[in-house]
Amino acid sequence: MSDTSSLNPVPLGRTRRAALPVVLWAFGFATTLMLIGMWGRTVAVDSATVEETAQTIVDAELATERVYGWLTEGLEVAAETDSATASRVASLVAARPEFASAVDTIVADFVAGLFAEPGEDPVVDVDAALAPLVPVVATELERADVPVDESRIESALDSAGVIELDTGEAASVAAVVGEARTLLTWVVFVAALALLAFGALALMLAEARYAMLRTLSTRVVLSALTYALLFRVAAWALDPDRGRSPVLGGGSVLLGSNGHVFLIVAAIAAALAILGGTVAWRRKRIRAVEPAAVRPQEDDTREPASPAVVGSR
Repeated sequence: MSDTSSLNPVPLGRTRRAALPVVLWAFGFATTLMLIGMWGRTVAVDSATVEETAQTIVDAELATERVYGWLTEGLEVAAETDSATASRVASLVAARPEFASAVDTIVADFVAGLFAEPGEDPVVDVDAALAPLVPVVATELERADVPVDESRIESALDSAGVIELDTGEAASVAAVVGEARTLLTWVVFVAALALLAFGALALMLAEARYAMLRTLSTRVVLSALTYALLFRVAAWALDPDRGRSPVLGGGSVLLGSNGHVFLIVAAIAAALAILGGTVAWRRKRIRAVEPAAVRPQEDDTREPASPAVVGSR
């Protein structure tokens, strides 16, 4: 008779049976840390996403109010008019696409300055950003029957000047991103080791190890897909287009980025789940079929009953 002991489940002792749920909980916790750490590290090295987040937080509204103030003050000086007229013309200029472009340029320069390398002297050239508004302002003043030479408008808008950013502060922003990247790298490393360790321990404690491999892999798949879905929902809920604050809008940019990390992990874990499930199913079938195949051989080796015994009945 062939040996089927390698295919049969290993019976669990009372201690091992009690330890398995604890090991599975620790495996789940390590999975969470690894998934969040992988996503966070990917975001930290994604400079485009980090800058877009900062740009959303800085927000165009604050910059718009400041540029509007510069424009109003410049109009009062250039046109030598009252504040009411200057404010009315400034409102008309603010509705033009050139104004929005100027604001975007100032915000982009400010964000770029925040991520400047240590030792650099980042500046925001407000004069250069407002220069395209000069002909627009001249046109709107002429329509308001307050014709002014463009040179006077340009001179008035030049009063905004150039904003020099604090190099130390700019360096600290870049340093925070670098520190976060280093920390998250360690989190991923430690969490991955813990996941492998607790996964191996769960396999050792399990009765059917390939079935346990399927269970562990399925848990990773479900966790990864859950985080991918939750992050997308959170990004939608915090979207600035839904009236959220600039800070929450920055969170929307972060949460909506690099979701592919979760999908990649889910795909790898799904492959392992399929492998473990397939092997477990095949072994279960072998255990179910093999005893039936062995039994006839055992019957054929029995000695026939003697005639004397039959006759005595």
